[in-house]
Amino acid sequence: MVDYYKLKRELIILIVFMFLSIGLFQFIPFSNAQTNGEPISFSTSFTFNEYSEIEGIKENISEVNIQFPEANWTITDMQLNFSDIRLGNEIRTIEDSETGHFENVYNKNPSLRTFALATQLEILEEAEIFGVYIRAYKTVQASEMIKFQIQGYDEGNRVPNNTIHRSIDLNISTNLIWHYQDFSSDPITLSIGNYSLVMNGTNIPVNVDAKYFWAIDESDPQIPLLHTSSYKTSWSPGTVNTSFLCKINQSVDKSYFPSDINMTAEINGDNYEIINGSTIGTGSLEIVEINYFFNETNFNIPINISESITLKFNYNYKISLKNDFTTESEIVEIEESTNYWSMVPIFNRISSNYFVQFDFPQNWYNFTIFRILSETRENVTSLVNIDMSNKSISIPNATIEDGAEWEIKANSPNIDLTLNFPPKVEAGKLLEISVDAPSTQGNCSFVIVKPITGKAELIEIQEAVSGEIFFSFLIPTNWSSGSYIGEIYWNNETDVGMKYTEFKIPSPPFTWEPWMIFVIVLGTAGISVLSFVSYRTIKNIRNKQFEKKQKIYNSCMDVLHLDYIMVSDKKSGLNVYKQNFSEKIIDAALISGFLQAIHSFGIELIKVEDQSQTIKLEYKDSIVLMSEFVNVRLILIMKERPSRFFLYSLEDLAYDIYKNYGDMIDSFDGNVEPFKSIETLLKRHFEATFIYPLKIAQIDKLNKIRISQNERNYINKAVTLMKTKNVNHFYVRSLFTENECSPKDVETILELMEKKIFK
Repeated sequence: MVDYYKLKRELIILIVFMFLSIGLFQFIPFSNAQTNGEPISFSTSFTFNEYSEIEGIKENISEVNIQFPEANWTITDMQLNFSDIRLGNEIRTIEDSETGHFENVYNKNPSLRTFALATQLEILEEAEIFGVYIRAYKTVQASEMIKFQIQGYDEGNRVPNNTIHRSIDLNISTNLIWHYQDFSSDPITLSIGNYSLVMNGTNIPVNVDAKYFWAIDESDPQIPLLHTSSYKTSWSPGTVNTSFLCKINQSVDKSYFPSDINMTAEINGDNYEIINGSTIGTGSLEIVEINYFFNETNFNIPINISESITLKFNYNYKISLKNDFTTESEIVEIEESTNYWSMVPIFNRISSNYFVQFDFPQNWYNFTIFRILSETRENVTSLVNIDMSNKSISIPNATIEDGAEWEIKANSPNIDLTLNFPPKVEAGKLLEISVDAPSTQGNCSFVIVKPITGKAELIEIQEAVSGEIFFSFLIPTNWSSGSYIGEIYWNNETDVGMKYTEFKIPSPPFTWEPWMIFVIVLGTAGISVLSFVSYRTIKNIRNKQFEKKQKIYNSCMDVLHLDYIMVSDKKSGLNVYKQNFSEKIIDAALISGFLQAIHSFGIELIKVEDQSQTIKLEYKDSIVLMSEFVNVRLILIMKERPSRFFLYSLEDLAYDIYKNYGDMIDSFDGNVEPFKSIETLLKRHFEATFIYPLKIAQIDKLNKIRISQNERNYINKAVTLMKTKNVNHFYVRSLFTENECSPKDVETILELMEKKIFK
């Protein structure tokens, strides 16, 4: 056994001696190199231009509405081609002049009755009639249903004939308004000619107060030659220069040139004339270099005509779009003559016709373009267009693939600088240097790289336009002696220049002081004591570490030998939880009943009920363990005899199950669902991860983690095992050859789990 009290006393002596040594040594003027600061880096943003072309076709519509895949693009060019240009529904006014005169339909008596009213309708070109508006009203007593009809026309007598083309119930109210007579459910197409609009009440009964009034212009109608008539016992001869107030909702099947109807398109507040096509009903609009920035996705173009009616047409479109975005570029390496740049732009294709252009700086050269898709890095430099004359890179549509990542690498020359550095540099003295900067505006940075650590410390940045730039820096007295590097960087948005020189800070002259000798003697004695104490301490620590590793190894090997576990009610012997870790089929009820019988027999003989106990039974090639605490019975079946650590854990597990589930076991009604969480206690007390199926982390994660050769061997072994069995998981026990598993192997597996490589 380790003497922990003695070990504690020795550690206290060691700590006290270390504090005394630190207290004395802090007065010795040793120099410490400063390691703060990071290596200098440069980055800038460059603009990429992306171009896309969208196109499509739409038919039988009355407006131009184009859906963009994304907002915030600039429209550069647009082409619209129209076809089948025709008028849609229109309201044709026959008469709408209000004169205050009305004719009415009523049935007062046989001698003073008017059964119907009619007005002539002249169709000038073939039209489809959807309805008729009439200016009319009725009395409150007029509740009978009469008809409104489109009839033929008797050219000789100028009155309706007996042909009824359409007939519907009259739609009218007691208010004098425009009432719509709707034929849209069965519209009628009328050819060129004359027809009659009829308010027909021939079937209404006698009612003095039931009247239907239809407004009429009998003084100055808009179409003077139309005839109106009324029906009593027959139609009265048609009368000219009178017309009942009516409007026709019609559609004329006729195509037009855009110029016939003054057809224009309104874009961004400007009207553009639509040019006639080669045949009637066609036209086009082409706008070049419109450069209209559109910040929405729904691009609506109002189409205007001279007529106040709906227009119908087909159209196809082709729109060229442009957008620009910025990508950060950083200089990844600076050499004496060459700089290395890298940028990772993101391309978002919005159509099947899409390409990207990058105008690169004047001095850049030696480009390499990579396309990364599905972890495959492909050099596609030969597939892009690099124009060194115009200083641009164009990545064509055929090269761009959805979901791909991109990297562009390039070189630029290191801009030449002249650095003036003093021949001698000392700690505690002022360092003054100068540099001849380029004539282009930029920044100058002064950096010192320290010895041993190689850390770069940024001293100062100055704006440089041209001429000589001066830097001064007081070197701290505590900087150690050695070789330093002074670096001067000049940079602007597109170029970088660097010049460096090496300088030395000499060591100060050394002299021995009496107190130094005292410290050395004291230190020598202290080191001797420290060495002895450290030896004893390290030995004790190693013993503890060995014991800890052995315990972990035994625990892992114990769970690998675990085949089955059951938790049951001690009184009834009924199982509340069970889990199989072996391919063998085990009758849990039979084993539980058998052990219940043994337990009852034992109680009868030795009277140990309600005491914690662990019973071990051996049968053929299996070990049966039974541990009890109060009302909990824990049964395990194993391949081999477990270690003492496992037996300790077994008793602790039985206690924890009682503490968390004891009351539930007393009231157990056959429902095992609440006991599934016992698995959490198994993982807490045993190295349970060794008996559950594991998977391997993704390949990209493995590339980011430092892995030892022994760990890699186990990863390869797991991969081979899964491929052989054609599964996506494996068991730890399958990785170990029987009787050839060492604590080092277990430690390796646990390390892989800790690194989340085995999950």
